[in-house]
Amino acid sequence: MSDATVPIPMPHMGVSVEEGTVLTWHKAEGDAVRADEVVCEISTDKVDTEVLAPADGVLARIVAPVGETVAVGEPLAELAVSGDAPPAPPAPALAEERAPAEAAPGRFDPVAAAQAVVPAVGRNGGAVSSPVARRLAAEHGVDLAVVRGSGMRGRIRKADVLAAVESAAAAPAGGAPAGLPRGYDDVPHEIAPLSRQRSLMAEHMIRSRQTAAHMTTEADVDMSGVERARAELSAPRVAAGQRRLTALSFIARAACAALAEFPDLNATFDGERLIRWREVNLGVAVDTEQGLIVPVIRRCDRLTAAAIGEAIAELAELARGRGLTPDHVRAGTFTISNPGSVGGISAMAIINQPQVGILGTPAVVRRPIVVTDDRGAEAIGIRPVMRLALTFDHRVIDGAYATRCVVRIKQLLETWEASAYA
Repeated sequence: MSDATVPIPMPHMGVSVEEGTVLTWHKAEGDAVRADEVVCEISTDKVDTEVLAPADGVLARIVAPVGETVAVGEPLAELAVSGDAPPAPPAPALAEERAPAEAAPGRFDPVAAAQAVVPAVGRNGGAVSSPVARRLAAEHGVDLAVVRGSGMRGRIRKADVLAAVESAAAAPAGGAPAGLPRGYDDVPHEIAPLSRQRSLMAEHMIRSRQTAAHMTTEADVDMSGVERARAELSAPRVAAGQRRLTALSFIARAACAALAEFPDLNATFDGERLIRWREVNLGVAVDTEQGLIVPVIRRCDRLTAAAIGEAIAELAELARGRGLTPDHVRAGTFTISNPGSVGGISAMAIINQPQVGILGTPAVVRRPIVVTDDRGAEAIGIRPVMRLALTFDHRVIDGAYATRCVVRIKQLLETWEASAYA
């Protein structure tokens, strides 16, 4: 049988990911490859990852060289395979592509949703740009906010940044040095270019602020019951050589329970309809040396607090060791941001698109509060208190609805029942 050629496409890695940039090729044209062997590495605004060969064969042609930005689904390379070999299997469907039947008629289109989530923004502050353009801009000190993009929907491309660099080089002397604000030319300084991941995260945050109508509602939670339950449940775990449970495990479990009662917050808004997800895929923000990343605990609503604690710890270790795969960061339906892990006492966060809510968990601090005894008498007591902050998209979530949800989380935490949630 004669050889056939199959593409090695840019993989799908979530509804908000439209493209990736080739970092390195591990195979050259003419090299033999085996199925599931790494052929190249790519970078997206979610994660750096490896691309695997879909079948045994020979790398016939590299379509996208190092540094090239490629749209999701477009070919990175072509693989020559035996004519009697089965065709490469299609990429698995993402959870985002399987909208619940009752959410809206028809099939959820991830490309259309991505276009709704990532609108064509202005050229001030949040212009959409390719990873290569952002890297070049950081290297040359170019402010992307003043660069005119020539790509689709005003997208800033590599050529646009190079043109800006050439324009700055040709500018007459006498102004501020390139890349410095006017009037700061005599201030000692150093240039610290942003990492690729930080640049991508910055763009994602601007995009979210320009897309969603952010509002935050808060509730103070007496964590006394959680601390008692945590100590009780952690004791046998520590004795068995296991990890001690953190307060975040309990908060995540209570949030999943509350989202079952407030499903509009476990959802995606694509501009025209609200898609309620039938499971809670909980994203937990992790601080790494490369920047913030949000791995996802799939079907978190089915787990106990202890199991959630193990999942959080394992994903955090993978994130800090650069061991996450695309599957670890896709299909999140709700997110927890945890500035309390580094001592923050306020936790208003930016929504992780394309979700509609994010729960901020600041530090637990001991505060004087009014407490009521069994007979209804009031007194001042010292209690461990956390101020939970639920930020929501006011386009589709009313303030009263969000407030009832955060109050429900508060009730679950203050009346913790180990038998039900541990």
